[in-house]
Amino acid sequence: MFLTVPNDFSNWKKFANIELNEEFDGVRLNLARRFKLDVSDIMKGLKDEESDFDDIDNEDNYEGRTDPLLKTRNELVINSINQLWNESPMNYKDKNFITNVAKMNDNLTRLAETWSKIYVLVERIERRELALSVDHQRFSNLLESLSKVDGEVFNMEDILNTKSGRANNEIQNMSIINSIMGQISKFFVNSKKLKEEEVQIINNDVFESFKRFQDYYISLHFLIERLMNFKLETEKEIQSLLQRIIRAIEKIKQCRSRSDIKGSEFERHVDILTESMDKLNMFISKIILVKTSFANELKLFQKVKYLLSEIFQDWFEQRSKYSEIQDGYVQRLMDDLRDMPLGT
Repeated sequence: MFLTVPNDFSNWKKFANIELNEEFDGVRLNLARRFKLDVSDIMKGLKDEESDFDDIDNEDNYEGRTDPLLKTRNELVINSINQLWNESPMNYKDKNFITNVAKMNDNLTRLAETWSKIYVLVERIERRELALSVDHQRFSNLLESLSKVDGEVFNMEDILNTKSGRANNEIQNMSIINSIMGQISKFFVNSKKLKEEEVQIINNDVFESFKRFQDYYISLHFLIERLMNFKLETEKEIQSLLQRIIRAIEKIKQCRSRSDIKGSEFERHVDILTESMDKLNMFISKIILVKTSFANELKLFQKVKYLLSEIFQDWFEQRSKYSEIQDGYVQRLMDDLRDMPLGT
């Protein structure tokens, strides 16, 4: 059904191309009286067990007269039919349905624009932190290179030719400093690996939820788009049918007022009227069903807002989890750093 908001967006798109005229095809409703044209005055004496017309056997003195009250009532019916799309599916007295749908679609567009920017920023935040972790690896490599040469620079034995206990102590301190710098190097390597793991989890899970929320509001946009296309299509059909019905009624009136009319011509106009009214009732039923389906889908769509809660809970849960691990790395490194000699 093209009006369904998808759970699986990729598969939904395959079915979203269903033809508009296939929606609720052949389904008919028992329509409210405000949608039923009354043509009993011109159908007197005609018996059609399958029609919606009253069967009145008496055709005395029919001269094409029309009950003024009946004419006024049919004008009200036509007005109700023309207002059908504006009627709320929940309360037909509310005539702001299309206006409210258009307003919602405008807000949906703004939501889509804002969410797209949020998604881009979240991706940028994670990419920047991942790029920073690459610098951590570079820092670790440079620190290892430093440890390989600093011992030669700070070894004064060859130049100063000293064998004192103080010189030996300086050499030992240099060794301790290099050893702990090795721990600093490992800290940055571990930090890089931790950030890569965090970003991978966020990419696989959290970003998928970001995209899923995006898919839902895109599907709602398509839903509204198809609803509006369906509205335009059915409005054209209904106006065409109403014109055919009015013309058929006039032709039948003319036939009844003439004595030389052929029976086949009269029957042809009656068939046109019957067929047109049947199609009109079918389109009215279809519109009512489509609007009701749309309202039901909107009720289901309300659950999508809870996906926002899941998205931000999951995102910050992952950040908190890896932040705690990172804090543990920092604390252990600080314990090692306190053992570095200061030369006082």
